[in-house]
Amino acid sequence: MNKTIGIAFFFLLVPLLYAKQAPSVGHLAMCSGVKQCLSYDLPQCTVEEKKPNPNIKYNAEFCAPYVELRGRGLRPSNHRTHDLYRYMGRQYRIVYQINGTIPVSKETMIYLFDNMEFTAQLVNAYRKTKYSIRYDTRDKKNFSGDNGGNMQGRFMWLLSDSAGTNPGMHHVFFGWGRTKIATANFSGTATAILDLKEVSKNSVAYEFRAIVSPSGPAMNVALNLFSGVIKGMIKSIIEDIEKSASEFAKGNRKPIEAYAPFKDRKWQTNLREFDEVAKK
Repeated sequence: MNKTIGIAFFFLLVPLLYAKQAPSVGHLAMCSGVKQCLSYDLPQCTVEEKKPNPNIKYNAEFCAPYVELRGRGLRPSNHRTHDLYRYMGRQYRIVYQINGTIPVSKETMIYLFDNMEFTAQLVNAYRKTKYSIRYDTRDKKNFSGDNGGNMQGRFMWLLSDSAGTNPGMHHVFFGWGRTKIATANFSGTATAILDLKEVSKNSVAYEFRAIVSPSGPAMNVALNLFSGVIKGMIKSIIEDIEKSASEFAKGNRKPIEAYAPFKDRKWQTNLREFDEVAKK
């Protein structure tokens, strides 16, 4: 749980595409949402496109995520935010929130986020899971991953602090994903906000929120029905990370010794670095 998807070419084409066809639902949602909630005029939006959607009440509750993200340092003028706003500005919205405490140090959590490919392997070693994370850009701002089964996605790491406060402890991601629950398949986007707070030398509290934008009323109902299951899936991933990091900090190295991929020189470097961090 640092990542930008290579979409520069897409943004070069946007003005041409909109010149030839009617604005998409996402484009209208971005234009109206940013204008109505932040009073900001995106240059690629016409006056007509910035008008409010009659099916949405742009009140304090609806606009709260816009205001919060701006306060954290996310600017609508940054092209990397545009996909996020194409979904956040739509009519339906569901928020999944999970809180808890992880018995590891602040430095440990920062290292795990800065080296997420390694984190996936660490969890696999301790929990016998099949997580996979791959950086899609050299700056680690874009990454994709899966759990080896029913979940997969690709993400942008938009922020790794909160307007310069407590670097490494406040994160904002935007991503696309797919999952299967029972016989139902779900796909869509989410804005994920993760806040960490040092409680003690070896304890970090966390608050995780996923803001999901269903494409229509039917999907909105379905995601609400499966709310408990989805929260459970998110909680399970967090617990896997928590227990793996905790066992490492306690000095349990048997799972690492038995995990074949960790024989690779690449992971040996991470293990030495992580060992130093865990000792602090």
